[in-house]
Amino acid sequence: MIQVHPLSKSIALALSTLLTVVALSGCGADDDRKTPTTQPEHEHDHEHEHEHEHEHEHEHDEESDVSAELSQGRILITEKETNKAYVYSLAQNKVIQNFDLTGQADALRTSPNGNYVLVFDRINQGVNFYHSGLEIENHGDHDHPYARDVTKMPLQLNYARPVHYQTYGEQAGLFFDGLGATGNLIENPTQAAGFALVTDTDITNGKLLYQKLNTNMHGTAEPRGNYIISTGRYDTVGSPLADTISVFEQHNDHYHLNQTFDTKCQGLHGSGSVTDYSVFACSDGILSVKQAGDVFSAEKITYPVSLTNSQCKNEDGSNSPTRIGSFVTNYHHNYLVGTACGQPYRIDPISKNIDPIVWTTNNNRRVVSYDFDAHGEHLMLLDDAGTLHLLDVTQNYKQVAALDIIPNGIKNYSHGGPSLIVNPNTEMVYVLDSENKQIVKINPDTKKIESKLKLTFAPSQLAWFGVKTAHDDEHHHDS
Repeated sequence: MIQVHPLSKSIALALSTLLTVVALSGCGADDDRKTPTTQPEHEHDHEHEHEHEHEHEHEHDEESDVSAELSQGRILITEKETNKAYVYSLAQNKVIQNFDLTGQADALRTSPNGNYVLVFDRINQGVNFYHSGLEIENHGDHDHPYARDVTKMPLQLNYARPVHYQTYGEQAGLFFDGLGATGNLIENPTQAAGFALVTDTDITNGKLLYQKLNTNMHGTAEPRGNYIISTGRYDTVGSPLADTISVFEQHNDHYHLNQTFDTKCQGLHGSGSVTDYSVFACSDGILSVKQAGDVFSAEKITYPVSLTNSQCKNEDGSNSPTRIGSFVTNYHHNYLVGTACGQPYRIDPISKNIDPIVWTTNNNRRVVSYDFDAHGEHLMLLDDAGTLHLLDVTQNYKQVAALDIIPNGIKNYSHGGPSLIVNPNTEMVYVLDSENKQIVKINPDTKKIESKLKLTFAPSQLAWFGVKTAHDDEHHHDS
């Protein structure tokens, strides 16, 4: 599951400052996909018998190599302060390809079905798409697996400031913040915000549905089949954060505005979806939108007193009101987990309860990144000390392991620490340790660090891609 991590600092302040980083230019990977070659069949005779044996051994080795690639998938890694990207084969345990990205990589996100990585470029304004090189082609009476080079897709989205990316099932909502005039972001929008519906099929076909919105804003979009629940901003002073929620309905190649909810969501930041609900974090509570077929209704769930009575101390020493700013979900659960000032809460839209999750006795520790493991059995919390806490979901979030992942701790964590990348096929979890030029591989089942993947460069981002193994229980939910 892929989510945007919390902004623990003063959100509005951080977001109202436009980046003025010099754009990095670069060429895309333009190498053609390698097509598999087949040896012409030899007529059988004794002279070539041993040659045949070697050929069959070679073919078998190739097939098993390709199967290993497909079963584990690959990781796309970007290099710090360059536009270089590397492809790490998990089966071969090494980098097997490198190329220059088009533009720069501010974030990497995996497509809903896993075949592609989206590269967000917030300076040059756009999103590029890279195919994993792994696929299974239907050859009529059989399927044929292929392991080729990673390639850049022709599709490119040229909208301003791609930020939030929310996956639900086989769809994702990709939100573009748009732009405001320098010095006066809010009252003078220069480019409106918008959202795109992302599916693997549409990436392959080279066209995604896009909807332009009313003004620029820091917003989000939750896909729900033929609908997308997205955000609006009607407050023209104070903050670039969205404050209103609307339902859009798909009509062929575009969207129509279906309804806008009267209940406002001031300071909207963070969203997530489970079964019948999509929830949005506001400064004063959670706005929960329920879907019943084609009917949508919204209600506010107020924050517990324990949350609203506390002040969040920021890295710069200032204080700000505590509020939830992001969520993680897993298809096994009807609830979400969110964080407020680095503390996790269980949010149940059915019972309308928001309960703190006890995970440490040290009040100074803060969660900077978090997610469920592949099957939703453990909640994984990476804190600012660089420790990964594994909590057993079935035992009321009892801690079952605390692993020292990043020994020196995580600095400048206000925009979240290194993402927890969950491999949907093997269930392994990968965490970037840029300072030590490595990726830490964790096995949640054994509750141990499995290995450390050493790199020759300082990595900045990583994302898994490949062919997802089908799970029978993929669409079953329980609380």
